[in-house]
Amino acid sequence: MNNIDWNDLNYFLATVKNGSLASAAKYLKVNHTTVSRRIAALEQQLGAPLFERTASGLLITPLGNALIPYANQMNESVHTMDRLVTAQSQDLAGTLRITTMDMFTQRVLMPNIKIFTQEHPEINIELILSDANLNLSAREADIAFRATDNPAPDVVGKRLGHFAITCYCTQEVHEQYLQDPLSVTAIDWRDNQGQKPDWVNEHMPDLEVRHVSSTLSGIYELAKAGCGVAQLPCGLGDVCPDLVRVQGVPLFEGMGLWILTHIDLRNTARIKVFRDFMLKALEKEMPLIEGKCEQHWRTELDAN
Repeated sequence: MNNIDWNDLNYFLATVKNGSLASAAKYLKVNHTTVSRRIAALEQQLGAPLFERTASGLLITPLGNALIPYANQMNESVHTMDRLVTAQSQDLAGTLRITTMDMFTQRVLMPNIKIFTQEHPEINIELILSDANLNLSAREADIAFRATDNPAPDVVGKRLGHFAITCYCTQEVHEQYLQDPLSVTAIDWRDNQGQKPDWVNEHMPDLEVRHVSSTLSGIYELAKAGCGVAQLPCGLGDVCPDLVRVQGVPLFEGMGLWILTHIDLRNTARIKVFRDFMLKALEKEMPLIEGKCEQHWRTELDAN
């Protein structure tokens, strides 16, 4: 058997993780045929198949199953070397991969990222908008803004504060709700499968869930369109002139807001300068995020 190409093992692991060649290709940002070709090359090197191709998709073989822990060990070793090399860089240049929640980016991060890149023109920003917890150990991102109460043990960072959440709707819907609660409906996450969420049961039990979305931005837009009442972060609801807080519904304290990086990269120059910049810049945003600035949009309007 010839020496195994690490890149082929990487394609193998991506296929195992994502369940299909197409999903692995999307994850690796290559085309489907590249993944298929690299898997075939690995199987040829090993002299045995790693997957069975069936009508319903790929099935991993016993050999493929046995290889997974060893491939994972190699994968972690490669990522460790990558982090050690990156950690030595003291240049304020290169690319920073930033992952964050979609709606948080639009209101809070974008203006500050613009200022940062003006001050540091040699640092390029790759923005990954995702509610998923990308793997900082695998360098899927260098810095993460996350809503969590339990950061992973291999990351370091700072808790900026907490998200506050309450219920919002348009003024028209709000007046309708005060007159006849049964005439108003709720907007919720699709994952709840039509079941009433706790905030409805506890504070607005007459509402039925009629609109659902798989994303926070979708829930936000449905609320803005007057489709009903939605539970939103105050950092979104209080900056929107189309929305008002629902009377009688308290603020809920959500998860903490953290800025995180892998422990091996904490002193990398471009990561450290971005982290320090954002810690200072976001201090002024925390009252809004923590629900202390109802109708914040009016303050901004008056300032202009």
